[in-house]
Parts: sequence; structure tokens; C-alpha cells
Amino acid sequence: MRNFARILLLSMVCLSVWPLSASAQDYSAMVVQNRRFDPTHEFSFAAGWLPLDAFTKGVSLTAAYTLHFNESWAWEIGNFTYSLQYDTDLFAQLEAIDTRPGPFEVIDFFATSSVVWKPLYWKGSWLNSSLTYGEFFLVLGGGYGWLTRSARPALDAGGGFRVYGNSLLSFRLDIRYLMFFGDEILERFDVKDELWIGLGTSLSF
Repeated sequence: MRNFARILLLSMVCLSVWPLSASAQDYSAMVVQNRRFDPTHEFSFAAGWLPLDAFTKGVSLTAAYTLHFNESWAWEIGNFTYSLQYDTDLFAQLEAIDTRPGPFEVIDFFATSSVVWKPLYWKGSWLNSSLTYGEFFLVLGGGYGWLTRSARPALDAGGGFRVYGNSLLSFRLDIRYLMFFGDEILERFDVKDELWIGLGTSLSF
């Protein structure tokens, strides 16, 4: 009798769990969907900031073109960024005591080309009233930078995310680490590094 009760209890547990697993399978099938927005051509425009230099910061303007191959991969063929410099309070304090910082270089302009990987696409609810779509992406590439006293090859790596307004318009945040290599990289670690933070919009079709 005890064995029969155990078998009956086990059967009831299995029967109660089975609908839940079936519902979970149906739910996963509903959640995993194709992308609603899958453009081929993308033109991006952004305003940004170059914050790493202690004495001189940069406010940047950026234009870029990206060719999307599929839902996962794209090629940012050209990213062109111009930087407008401004001195920090630290620079002014040094000038006040008749001292100037050393002749460190700052970035005037740089151009890069990068591979884009888009591993995460998401859909969310905005105030329970409308659906919002977006994606997270990573970039890796290289290019060239023109600094105040030299021109250097560059490496850039980073990522960002976007939120789609509609099939044509999206808003994006980019964060990228840039390394500009000097001529003496083999003799000493002659590298100018910088962080670029850009907030902008894209037109896609």
C-alpha cells in the first residue's frame, strides 16, 4: 500500500510538472523571434567626448557609414571623428603659477574601420504601453589618427547599444578605447590612448 501511494504521488507530480514544461517550451518559442529591424545600410551621426587627457579634453563630432551583412555581422566601413579641444581647470592652475604641462599630444581627427558583431537583440515594454526594440554590439578595428604634432596608426575596440525608434531611425551610445601608436613603438611603448564616448542617431534602410 505504501509503494502504491508513492507511485501515485510520483505520478501526480509528473502530471503537474508536464504542463509547466510544455508551457515553458511554448513560451520560449514565443520569445525567440526574428528581428523586427534588419537594415542593410546605416548612416550614423554623433556628438561625443574624449575624456582621458588630464589637461585637455575633446568634444567630438562623428559621421559613420556601416554595411550590415546579416543579423549578426556588419562592417563599419568608415568612422570619421573631429575633436574640438578645451583646456581643463588643471591646465589653468598650472598657468597661474607660470608652469605649463609638457608638450603632450591631443587628438585633432581620426578615422577608423571596424568589424561589428551584434550578439544581443532585445525587446522591452515602455511603461506597459508600447514595445521597444534594441541591440547590443561590439566593434574591433583599426585606422589612423592625426594628433597635434604627429599622425599615427590606431587600434579601436569597444561596444555600445541602440534603441530603435522605427525602421528608419535609431538612437545609439558608443564607448570605444583607442590606441595611437608612435614611430618608436618597437623601442619604447610610445602609445597615446584615449576613450571615445559618443551619443547619436542613425538612419537605416
